[in-house]
Amino acid sequence: MTIPKIRRIQGRRITLTLPEPVELGSYVIRARGFCVATVELEDGTTGTSFALDRGAPVSEAISTLIATPYRELFDGDPVKTWDRLLRQASPALSAGAALRGFSLVDLAVHDAIARHEERTVVARYGGEKKKMNQWAVIGYPPSRGPEEIAWEVKAAVDAGAVGVKLPVGISPELTRERLIAALDTKLCAVSTDLAWSCRTPEDAMKIVGGLDLAWVEDPFVPGSLDELRGLRSLLSVPLASGDDEGHLYHPQAFIETGAVDMLRMDATCQGGLSRMFLLNEYMAESGLSISWHVYDAWHSQIASLIDTPTFSIEYSAPGASVDPLAEMIFARKSETVENDRYGWQFTMPDVADESMALGGGAKWIPLPRN
Repeated sequence: MTIPKIRRIQGRRITLTLPEPVELGSYVIRARGFCVATVELEDGTTGTSFALDRGAPVSEAISTLIATPYRELFDGDPVKTWDRLLRQASPALSAGAALRGFSLVDLAVHDAIARHEERTVVARYGGEKKKMNQWAVIGYPPSRGPEEIAWEVKAAVDAGAVGVKLPVGISPELTRERLIAALDTKLCAVSTDLAWSCRTPEDAMKIVGGLDLAWVEDPFVPGSLDELRGLRSLLSVPLASGDDEGHLYHPQAFIETGAVDMLRMDATCQGGLSRMFLLNEYMAESGLSISWHVYDAWHSQIASLIDTPTFSIEYSAPGASVDPLAEMIFARKSETVENDRYGWQFTMPDVADESMALGGGAKWIPLPRN
């Protein structure tokens, strides 16, 4: 089947105001900004992707750096086009907002092509969607006390989660108390995202030392390889890192330095599906497994296409304000089944550039079965 040329590539920014601020340690989040990438083929087929833009000019990068040269280079093969454009413009596209935009365009192109062919992305590459361990991100807002954790662990497990992950609280002491409350339910495995809040291995150990966690992730800001190795030597549980590492030294920097036990990967800021294909053999040979950073719509399919074992796919409940755009999609899943047969298998909601996120707190509903 001949793949049509690309008619249009567009990046759009959406801001979702949260009904209640999210406090991750000293960091207060009142709204979540997203970039939505849209790719339209000449036959009218449209592909979409989205991700948190972290306040960076991702949409602008798509418009100024990516849309025109990508469209000109595209020959029907997104992996080949990704590689050619990177080699043509690597100083601009290798990191930051531009790499995020490049990643989202790649994901949207894969979506458009699969929809044109009326199949899923994983089926387009000859794979079958595997059953993955799905982990629920709970405990939002992080200011909630430990007495409010047990009900959400149970609700998430009842909805189909095999484990839960809690974010850093508004203080180290509260973070530890919340983790203990989740562990005390004995309903499932528990992990934590320390969200770059620690400065030293000792800071992290005060929070997680002695706790039987499935893993500890992202305790330090990017570039803290010595600190990661130091913490890894102290921990008796796996250490993971890599969320939002938007540069092409990831995951090699972690693998080559022995800094982690598990990789955190995110196709929306680390090169899209095409780079995951190009990294496939290298990551598989590392012997490390992957814990994917949210965006389960494509990460569940990507995980089914590569050889590196997946430890976890994660998602959040409508109203939790973890990933409010994905939560809107999840909340409407039962209404969009017919439209979700192809591509990445999700339907983008019709929201204004400035909108409100879902309110009312986390509403755990059964996981869809594709």
